[in-house]
Amino acid sequence: MALDSKKVIEIASQLPIQSNERGIMAAFGVYAAMNYNEFYFKVVSRAINAVDFRTAQTVEKKLYDAVLECGYHTYHGIRTSMHWREHILPLIKSPEDEVYALVAVTNIFGIGFIEVEELIPGQKLVTVVKNAYDPGRYLEEYGVQPHGRCYMFNACTASYMDLVYGPSYPAGMGTFSSREVECRSKNDSICRFIAERSGKR
Repeated sequence: MALDSKKVIEIASQLPIQSNERGIMAAFGVYAAMNYNEFYFKVVSRAINAVDFRTAQTVEKKLYDAVLECGYHTYHGIRTSMHWREHILPLIKSPEDEVYALVAVTNIFGIGFIEVEELIPGQKLVTVVKNAYDPGRYLEEYGVQPHGRCYMFNACTASYMDLVYGPSYPAGMGTFSSREVECRSKNDSICRFIAERSGKR
């Protein structure tokens, strides 16, 4: 029987996630800064649209790498936390269940609802997001984009696979690489990401 993703979201959503006076939240054994998503979007979108195409590609690669590193370490902290061990781990019966659980936990952050479309254990993960925030704003402010703009979901898709199927933390980062093959910012109907083993290992 597959992992009940709705149950994971329900459990994770009920855990105390409160910020202190500096906007720092401690939850699942990791610390995160609470900030406006609009701030992130403005910084990233303006930087990309203010430079030439080749420089934009370099910036986008660095964005991917930054999110991959953040996701890899953050999700490792989550899955080794007391809350995870107590509430989520009992639901996990296989490595595939762990992938589904990590994806489900992502959905409590409120940046869009990500779902697993296809999972080939140890080889490939395809995720989809129907309501990511950023693509609509790129369309609104800059028009149809030449390629996908969901840097966060793209790199996170790889980080799930790195953690579950890569070498033990912290050596597994980069075992998988992800690409966004469809994006609403390009006028596609959905955002779709494919993570597969990279040629690095």
